[in-house]
Amino acid sequence: MMLLFALVLACAPSTGEDDDAGPGGDTGHTDTDGDTSPSGSSGCGVAAAHASGGVQVTLDMGAAGDGERGFWLSLPADYDPDVPHRLVVGYAGTSWYGEWIQPYLALEDGGPDSGEIFVYPDPLWRDFEGWGNLGGWLLGPHAAPADGDQDLVFTAGLLDYMEASYCVDTERVFATGHSWGGDMAQVVSCFMGDRFTAAVPVAANRPYWFQVADGWAACEGDTAVWTMFGISDDHFTSQDYDGQYGDECRDFWVDARGCDASDATDLGFGVDGECVSFGGCSAETRYCLYGPETGHQVPAYYSEATMGFFRSF
Repeated sequence: MMLLFALVLACAPSTGEDDDAGPGGDTGHTDTDGDTSPSGSSGCGVAAAHASGGVQVTLDMGAAGDGERGFWLSLPADYDPDVPHRLVVGYAGTSWYGEWIQPYLALEDGGPDSGEIFVYPDPLWRDFEGWGNLGGWLLGPHAAPADGDQDLVFTAGLLDYMEASYCVDTERVFATGHSWGGDMAQVVSCFMGDRFTAAVPVAANRPYWFQVADGWAACEGDTAVWTMFGISDDHFTSQDYDGQYGDECRDFWVDARGCDASDATDLGFGVDGECVSFGGCSAETRYCLYGPETGHQVPAYYSEATMGFFRSF
């Protein structure tokens, strides 16, 4: 099926994806006295190599990671190399760079004292069979024609670099992304679940990247996942019903985390569809269908809700 492109909105990126199978409480360390303590990386005590604010960084990931790769790094204005910081990875949608997706996701609107380091990786432009030449993510071994491990290698190398160069709380590393970037946030939550604490994938495709011959692929670790999807997503036009692809992602995570699908608590965001946290899960598992006025874009509550979720760990 040929790739269908969404209209470019003046205030937000358009992320083209194939309709059916395309790009698309405190749980930190707790001491016996009840106090939580961050787990600092080897980069604690190392002077910052970059100025605060935004800067483009290039790393050599070798052949396995497709060579030189770039990302947009945003350090807090008051970065302290002796204090472990949360690390947030924000994945861009189709044919967008990390620097471009930063203001769209607006994760940093919490202010300079929020205590997070943000990185926004750049996808590579590749030839995807049936879709054309696009900037997009390779989504692991099961995601043809977007199959490949290079972007998982890139992500692992990026985390290694950040943890060696900066004071990162290795127990509080997070992922999010929109559209094809939402696909990638789903993928790292499973295949790199031992590295990520929680993730918020938004407007992702159906989870074809987890499909194997005998069912679903097995995940590493136990990442908490909050899936967000538009009840009237106007980009995925081949859904059998409104919200189908979001429901399929929800069902994957409910199964993977052993949740009780009948035990759900309303999160209270006031949307027209489902917006719940499931009970009985091995890790926090949430799902929201957001209102029809938003289409394929992120919902109005995304930035604040996502950072509130990440800061709860």
